[in-house]
Amino acid sequence: MGILFIVFCGSIIIDDSFSQHVYGVQDDILVLQTGIISTTDKDFAVSNNFETRILQDGKIMRISGITTTGEAYYVYQKIENGITIVNGKILVNGIFVPIITKDVVFEQEIQEKSKTELSMAVKLPHYTYSNYPFVISVKVFDPEKNPQPKFEESVGTLENVFVNVTITNRFDEFVTSLSGNTDSSGLFRGSYLVNEGIVGQGKFNANVTVNDGLNSESKSFTTFFRGDIRNYFDKD
Repeated sequence: MGILFIVFCGSIIIDDSFSQHVYGVQDDILVLQTGIISTTDKDFAVSNNFETRILQDGKIMRISGITTTGEAYYVYQKIENGITIVNGKILVNGIFVPIITKDVVFEQEIQEKSKTELSMAVKLPHYTYSNYPFVISVKVFDPEKNPQPKFEESVGTLENVFVNVTITNRFDEFVTSLSGNTDSSGLFRGSYLVNEGIVGQGKFNANVTVNDGLNSESKSFTTFFRGDIRNYFDKD
């Protein structure tokens, strides 16, 4: 019996009863952040044809779709104790093969001990393709309560701290800015959809500043914006 996938172009299907529990929908799905799913043997670029469902009262996200080369896949993602867990399979040559994550799907985590009254842990992707969201997550801590914080930790987090992220290109030209306050878990998350025609594809800087009204701390991080994801994968 054949396997049937009904695919909607970029659709999000959410029951009304679950809508209050959805945590960011597309911006929180690692596969959609990077545009890549991987097996032990090969990487695949996901297309814009996918369907997303929210399961178990908002605790699990399920995405199913096809890659740019026609392979069907499904992915389940959930967060437990601040850690993102991803499971799924992709249909390769008629056989479902497990999907793996590589360092949380190319996500880099940066923590530094701060000598100021604020410290931060920042997560951002190494690279993002055109028409995919660049997602940056910033968690702010009180260094007296947690002198060397890790992103998945909750000890010493600070609520209602202002966060500003300014993205510039390699010529130090302004691209966009993202800003807001940390939530009750000390977290701020910002998202920028990388434009297909962005000037100077390549190295970009994400400059992060946190400010609680009395103290301020800044860090700079490097990321890469790329063109069409299909240009980076074999079509054979």
